[in-house]
Amino acid sequence: MATMVEILREEERLDELDPLRHLREEDDADGSHSDEVISDGFIIPAQLPSIIDQLQTLSFSPLVPELHLSVDAGPGCGGIAWPAGEVLSRYICLREERTPGWIKRQRILELGAGTGLVGLVSAKLGASEVLITDQKPLLHLIERNIDLNAVRMACRAVEFNWGESLPDEIQHIVYDLILAADCVYFEPAFPLLVQSLCDLSDRSPSAEILFCYKKRRKADKRFFILLKKQFEWDDVDDDPQRPIYSRDTISLLRLHRRRAKP
Repeated sequence: MATMVEILREEERLDELDPLRHLREEDDADGSHSDEVISDGFIIPAQLPSIIDQLQTLSFSPLVPELHLSVDAGPGCGGIAWPAGEVLSRYICLREERTPGWIKRQRILELGAGTGLVGLVSAKLGASEVLITDQKPLLHLIERNIDLNAVRMACRAVEFNWGESLPDEIQHIVYDLILAADCVYFEPAFPLLVQSLCDLSDRSPSAEILFCYKKRRKADKRFFILLKKQFEWDDVDDDPQRPIYSRDTISLLRLHRRRAKP
């Protein structure tokens, strides 16, 4: 199975041969896209039915048998539970199963949280400090989900706009674990997301950064071109579910900040 680095290197090679190829329609070999449609030569996510102020119950057994999630597409696509968030949540549960008590030692920040799913799962597992961040329109949804799951003692919702200076709530804490899922979706935000990842990594240089994303558009690779100027990454290869979610073009990566050579 090709790694993300190998895939990106091949994409760049093909771009050099044909710089306009990403503008052309390129169907999969079998002409199908499991959850995508072709529109004007671009792959875009299939439109979901309208989701307005609904309540979902998810299970991450055995450690989190029930998690309540208020979802609402009214504030934008971030108000929905997306698949990479569930993949990352299950991996966090797996880590806690393998090393009981591991999560209690982690100070955690979730970036671009949307509903707050991954941060909520971390708090349900026993993390003592979880900062769940996103833009202001989604904070009320995160706050509601914190209360629905009775994790107010461990969780806080904080506004954080990518590309801006780190909020005071982040500046004053060194984090052990930085989580991001389904954050690659809006091309103009790509450099802002990379900048925020850099700022967080500089503030918490020893933090483990887990980044989970689902490939939906050909333009997504431009995010990784920007990212690799600042970070290296490895595929997380100790997840037994990897062969399953990889078939759905979901990747779980561990990011490592590139440090300036002395």
